[in-house]
This record gives sequence, structure tokens and C-alpha cells, in this order.
Amino acid sequence: MRWMRALTLGMLAVSGGCTESKVEEDQEIVLSGRLVDEAGAPLADELLKLYRSENSACALAAFSSSWRSVKTRADGTFGLDLLGADTRSGSIARCFVVRSPDRPQGRRVSAFFLIQQAEVALPSLQEWTGSLTAAAEGQGVSVGFRPLSATHGAGSGEHVLYLYPSGAREAWQVLNASSPVHLSDYVLEDANGLTASVVTEREAKAGGETVGITYSSDAVALPRRARVPVSRGAPCTYQGAETPCRVTNGDLGGIVLFQEGVQGVSVQLSRATVLRKAVLRNFGVNGTMNELVLEGSADGTQWVSLVNLLAGAGVRPFMEVDLTGTTAVSQVRVRAVPREATGRLLSLGQLSLFEE
Repeated sequence: MRWMRALTLGMLAVSGGCTESKVEEDQEIVLSGRLVDEAGAPLADELLKLYRSENSACALAAFSSSWRSVKTRADGTFGLDLLGADTRSGSIARCFVVRSPDRPQGRRVSAFFLIQQAEVALPSLQEWTGSLTAAAEGQGVSVGFRPLSATHGAGSGEHVLYLYPSGAREAWQVLNASSPVHLSDYVLEDANGLTASVVTEREAKAGGETVGITYSSDAVALPRRARVPVSRGAPCTYQGAETPCRVTNGDLGGIVLFQEGVQGVSVQLSRATVLRKAVLRNFGVNGTMNELVLEGSADGTQWVSLVNLLAGAGVRPFMEVDLTGTTAVSQVRVRAVPREATGRLLSLGQLSLFEE
């Protein structure tokens, strides 16, 4: 679910999983709040959903379905009567999430909190559109947005831009995004129907407890671009590989979860070429790596390094990297040398290779 992407920002003082509850099981609890639009006007008759975790770890909770729901009144306010037993899992305080309805344009707002007292009055849940724009440039697309502080007067300052294909899983992310964000043609490829949206956050107080509020902006459609990687449709080899290869098929939102023990993925190009750029999506490793490289070969026996994937900011889920090879190669591989015996490649969505 896209709304859970907000949790990747790593906010919330209530991220610990074992916070002791401060309310008795038979204590009466009143939860209240108010939903307004970006301009501050009340939103009436809106159905809010309430989720709760099995423990106190909001950032790690797997909310599968909503627990309760409540509609806003004419003035945008809402209220729920609970019992202390509803807020606990044994002696542990549960994390709760109140989430606004998904707008057709994509925006939503969610509050994450613990209930540790009889009355919990949440800060106003104010929608944020982000006012996104998208414009084609010479070598990509520029995405502009208004930061949260411009309309809400507060925020962490950190915004994360997500790129989505028609499916639910993201095809790209830009951490610490500032407007405008440049998305290169290597990132966009020739995908049709891509949209961009931004997630940001702030913290507030409800009584003595911290409330984390996350905001997802409206989405904006991106102009279609035309760059096609030379690796598109190339066969690949790794333990458990399928045919056709899932990491070169052009599904920018796809992901392969590797079997235990996989430490390399190789791709056979249709012809030898000098490669200049690589893009890795939904890339992950398990454990600490002594070495993690992208290598090329003309014959499958002599390999040359194209890029050290541990350099710079290190391993990230989405990587656009320049390649340093000067000779033509027809085979490319991601090779991992883990420090521990359990280390391995964890996942890869797409490995896209470009010759110019």
C-alpha cells in the first residue's frame, strides 16, 4: 500500500516496539481530532480509518486491514470512545494510525501515535496537495513541488519523491528532495503512465505524547520519454532465475526476492558495447559486504570492474551510477563478497544498462 511508504522516512519517537502502557484495561478513553483541507476548511462526512499494531513500533507495524472507522462531523471533527484494553497488547502500548481517505488525485494524511491517557486530542489533520508540476527537459523531466512549510508553516524539511508505474510498487525514490527534482531519461526509460508524488512529515504533541504526521501529495503524470537500455530483454543467470528474465524485462516497479545464498546476477547482452550508465531498482543486500561490484566481460572469463557499488553513499535501493569501463563487454554481473557466511544479494527489481 502506497500510504505505508511514509514509514520509510524513519520518523516517530514511538518507534520502539515495547513501550509499557500507562492506562488500565477498564479505563475509558476518548480519542478526538479534526480533518481539514489544505486551506483549513473543515471536511465533513469523511470516513477516517483507524489502524493499530500488535506493539508500539509504528515504523515496523504491518497493518493489514483497518481496525475501526469513524466519520467526520459537519465541522470536520471526529471522536471515538475506546477502552484501555483496546490500546494495549498485554502490558505493551499499541501504536495507532488515523488515516484520511485516499483522494482521486492521490493526497492523504496520517497520524501515528500511542494512547497513554484518558483523553487524546490529535492535532488537526490538514491535507497537503504539494502542487506538483512536471515538465520535459532536454535529458529528462523536472518535477516541482511546494514544500510542506509553505502551506502548513511546519515540517521536518525532508521530502521524499516517489516515482510510480501503473502498479503499486515504486519505480524510483529521491531522498531529501528539494524542488525542482531532475529525473534523468536513464531513470524514466520509455515507461508509459509514470506518476510522481512526494511524502513528508512533521511531529506534534497530543498531551505528553509525540504524534507523527505524514503527508502524501497529489500525484502528477510525467511526460513519456524514449530511452531504452541495451540490456532490455537480455537473458540473465542466477540461482532460481526465470525465463524471460525478470530483472531486464522493463517492469520498473517489479522486484525479485533472491533465494538464500545468491551472491551474483549476470546478464548476457545481445552484442558487445562500451557501457556508460547503470540503473538498479529495488536493490538490496543482506549483511555487510567486503566487496560489491558491477563487472563486465567480453568472454566470460576475464572480468573488469565497471563500478564499486559500495563507494560514495553506499548501497541504496535505487541507484543511478556512471560506469568506468573503456572496453566493449557483452556480459555484465553484480558480484557480492559478503563478510559473513549469511550475507547475500537480497533483491533486485531491474538492472538497466546504457551505452550512451
